[in-house]
Amino acid sequence: MLHDALILAGISGGIVYCVMVLIARRQAARLADAIAAEARFRSLTELSADWFWETDAEHRITWLSGGTPVATFFGNTPTYGKRFWELPRVEVEPRALAAHMERLDEQLPFFDLEIARTDERGARQIHIISGKARAGAAGRFHGYRGVGRDVTEQRSAERRLAEANLADIDGRKRAEAALRETEERYRSLVTVGEQRFRDLVEASGEYVWETDAQWRFTYLSERVEAVLGYSRTELLGKTPKDFMPLGEERVVEEWLAKNGGAGRPFRDMLHRSIHKSGAVVWQAVSGAPIFEGGRLMGYRGTAADLTARKQADARIEHLATRDALTGLPNRSLLAERAGQAILGAARSRARLALLSIDLDRFKLVNQTLGHGAGDALLRAVAERLQSALRREDTLARLGGDDFALLWNGLKSSEEAEQLAQRVLAILARPFGLEGRALHVGASIGIALYPGDGRDFAELLRNADAAMYHAKEGGRGTWRCYQPELGARAAGRLQVENELRSALARSELVLHWQPVVRGRGDIVGAEALVRWQHPVRGLLLPDEFVPLAEECGLIRAVGEWTLERALSQVGAWQRSLPGTPWFAVNVSAPELAQGDAYVEKIRNALKENDVDGSRIELEVTERALMSHLHENLETLRRIGELGVRLAIDDFGTGYSSLAYLRRLPIDKLKIDRLFLRSIDSNAADEAIVRTIASLARTLGLAVAAEGIEGGPQLERLLALGCEQWQGHYFSESLDAAGFEKLVTAGRLRNLPAANQTP
Repeated sequence: MLHDALILAGISGGIVYCVMVLIARRQAARLADAIAAEARFRSLTELSADWFWETDAEHRITWLSGGTPVATFFGNTPTYGKRFWELPRVEVEPRALAAHMERLDEQLPFFDLEIARTDERGARQIHIISGKARAGAAGRFHGYRGVGRDVTEQRSAERRLAEANLADIDGRKRAEAALRETEERYRSLVTVGEQRFRDLVEASGEYVWETDAQWRFTYLSERVEAVLGYSRTELLGKTPKDFMPLGEERVVEEWLAKNGGAGRPFRDMLHRSIHKSGAVVWQAVSGAPIFEGGRLMGYRGTAADLTARKQADARIEHLATRDALTGLPNRSLLAERAGQAILGAARSRARLALLSIDLDRFKLVNQTLGHGAGDALLRAVAERLQSALRREDTLARLGGDDFALLWNGLKSSEEAEQLAQRVLAILARPFGLEGRALHVGASIGIALYPGDGRDFAELLRNADAAMYHAKEGGRGTWRCYQPELGARAAGRLQVENELRSALARSELVLHWQPVVRGRGDIVGAEALVRWQHPVRGLLLPDEFVPLAEECGLIRAVGEWTLERALSQVGAWQRSLPGTPWFAVNVSAPELAQGDAYVEKIRNALKENDVDGSRIELEVTERALMSHLHENLETLRRIGELGVRLAIDDFGTGYSSLAYLRRLPIDKLKIDRLFLRSIDSNAADEAIVRTIASLARTLGLAVAAEGIEGGPQLERLLALGCEQWQGHYFSESLDAAGFEKLVTAGRLRNLPAANQTP
């Protein structure tokens, strides 16, 4: 019995010993796992773009993870024992802080509280923190645990996106989603080791990975499925290069050789991967080596999806270098490419050409059909030219209807001339737009490297000078740059600057050309602006009005003319015999002011005590058609002031009964173009007869300008024209000369008008 008992006791003791050994081994294994998890956690927090924190029940900081994000944001500022919003140089938006405090009082999770800090050098960083309440085993509240992230770059990207006024709503949503990256970031942490690591894997906006020494995946967190589309099972055992596009592996190897190397940590390696759907994904990857006993076992690290940010950056880059209307390179990108081409040409002693292309009659399209049609035409021009060029050449839109073409590998100046001729031929074909066939030519200037310029700015300046020379030569043609054109361009710029100063220095003056009817009776006068240049003398409108239109001064010139004319008319209204009326020209930019322009006329009439019936506004067809519907209402309101309205240069624009019968006008003025040979050209006579007949049918007066001789006048009398202007009667006169002429009475004894056409 005793023997049996001893045997049983020995067996029991052995069992107990075995059980104790098993328990000890299991505890040791758990401890080893916890230590490994702690090591994982520490290395990953060092690599992660996120940083981690804990607070006590009073919300005072009790722990911060290490790593660059924490060191960069907090610097050397003491943090433990303080609340986030109490730290020096840290700012929290008051309303956001109030809402945050309410959630803390209720021990609720919070997400993306934005805190900003400005360091001693004035650099500002923005981080967001999110957290969840933590409790002890008995359920007692111990404080919060959470994660922070540097969003300084993302906020900067948001500002740049807002400034660029992106229309891509989906892209903006993706960019916003990239700033959040995840919603439920945090779980309760029971231990500082394994549980904290597990929460990091689940909560981080990045995904966590581990590989063996051959870069085969051995571990991946769940978030990788959202980034690459593959399940973790599909990825394990594979390498990152298995999911890279062609050529990307070499880029990664070169980057690692330069920035990481074998067995060294690395940070923020950008590379592309292929999503399971086939889309390209941009990732930022950071990693650190894993050593055991001095032997490299593999790597572990984090990776973040940067696709949305890269797309936003690409969109911003596109907006910065591309013309928004046509998608062509803008001036900035053209300058960059031209600079590169010039460097290449200098090394190889090659030549290149820069063509300045300006569309002819484009302003007429804008004025008659509206800016929508003008934009459509510019897109059509860009598409047609782009399709006819080589891939190595650059077509750019510089603004308005100005284009530039950079042609590489030029063999001779004759080749550049042939290119210009080809561009003219391409643009000579009609464009179909809104059911119309539009014919839009171009004027082209050519500048060659190196003879006509050594850099982009000089080449473009000289190409522009040649282009303006082409316009002066009749449009629809090209010109090569010649040295004397530079002086002309400089002179043009000087005249523009002088014109800007002329308004301030009161160098503009008004002359008055009499309007005659019957046997030479002066019934009115047209106010004509002149420029009394201090050096060049008296300049006529043809010498500066087109330039004023181009450089945006025409409205200022028009306003000056209106104010000065009505001031003079107010004085003459009390001194001149009879009741002559006075005509003032109005430009399209003035008319486009709408109600504001009507008020200017109303105020000028009132201030100078001028009866509206003494004033006639002359508007060209082109100015009328620029915004027809709006202009109709403006003219109607001007007519309510008693002011008469006349269409100037009638017959040279888009004359149409469809709009003519709707206009609140009183007179048609026949352009001098049709009067030059009216006494010898049957076609011109027929046009004038038609206009006079049309005017009578519509109950309008008809006038002619530019009469130079008696034969012209006789034909006009026979055709029923009622009013005349021209040097045959009198040149334009200054105010004193006009007063003297009116006081003298009738100009000359003219034959009575024959009213029968």
